[in-house]
Amino acid sequence: MPKMEPKQIQKELETGKIRSVYWFFGSERMKSRELVKRIRAKVFGEEAGDDAGGFAQGGGFSIFATSFRETVLDAADCEVSEVLDSAQSLSLGGGGKLVIVKQAHLLKHPEPLIELCASEFADIGSGASVTVFLSKDLDQRKKFSKALLEKAACVPCEEIPEQDREAWVGYLAKRKGLTLSEPETASLRAMDTWSLDHVERELEKIEAVARTEDREAVLLGGAEGKNASENFVDAFFHRDGPVALAEVPHFATSPESALPLLGLLGWNVKMLISLLKDQDAGTRESKLGSFMAERFGRYAKFWTLAEAIHLSKSLAEVDFSTKQTSRDPLGFWTALVLQHARVSK
Repeated sequence: MPKMEPKQIQKELETGKIRSVYWFFGSERMKSRELVKRIRAKVFGEEAGDDAGGFAQGGGFSIFATSFRETVLDAADCEVSEVLDSAQSLSLGGGGKLVIVKQAHLLKHPEPLIELCASEFADIGSGASVTVFLSKDLDQRKKFSKALLEKAACVPCEEIPEQDREAWVGYLAKRKGLTLSEPETASLRAMDTWSLDHVERELEKIEAVARTEDREAVLLGGAEGKNASENFVDAFFHRDGPVALAEVPHFATSPESALPLLGLLGWNVKMLISLLKDQDAGTRESKLGSFMAERFGRYAKFWTLAEAIHLSKSLAEVDFSTKQTSRDPLGFWTALVLQHARVSK
């Protein structure tokens, strides 16, 4: 069978269908973790919990269920034979059994595992086992992988593409009952190390101060840093040097403000370059919502593609200076503005 999407697995589980073997692969651990919660719920006959059409929140499971009907193995410390023994043995106390194999990509000579795929779906009522493999990848060049794709549910849980990150930020915020401002959304979308788990942690910080007036300070390093960052970004991309220069002292000497701002600037430049490439080539490859398309359309009037690419390199130099040198931050931020914005009209 072809690779399956997480939503397909969710729909199957909602209708009571549980496959005998799942192979989840990719770097987005939240996706695989939430799918495992749903599978565990079905195997143990519990409710996983749900939210507005998305991933499960998790459910309560008895000590008996998790102790006697679930086996967790780490491929770094076990052999294929141990996986087979666990999956093919009866659970204590009857009922279905769940076997989870972490770091499955480390299994040596995994070919015998195809035996577990003899039945496409597991009959939990008769005490069948469900085996879930968690792997960083699925090397489709290997004979085992090809057989796995034919017989098991292989589900990519891969890094979220740039164009889909804003939607995921909004989804995770909605799940927490949060309504994000545009600066908050932009900061979360532009984080350097991006993963759903990282976004979740940042949202937890916002949630903790959701009733204060300085929510955005969590992401932008203080109320003063927040306002300065917003003003700087807008002035800088409109190439308004005097306004941008006036904001530099408010954030340049504070890493808590400067580093998130660098990430935000980097993301804006990436989107600007994508839009300018589209304009030059007459294509529509950039994936921007109407609001963001309008914003970057305004920015694009002030930049050429060559200038935006040069700016990207300059931001990399500022990032290096901020993290790796003792240079005066006021100096290199001022130099950035003088180099790329107009200081006289």
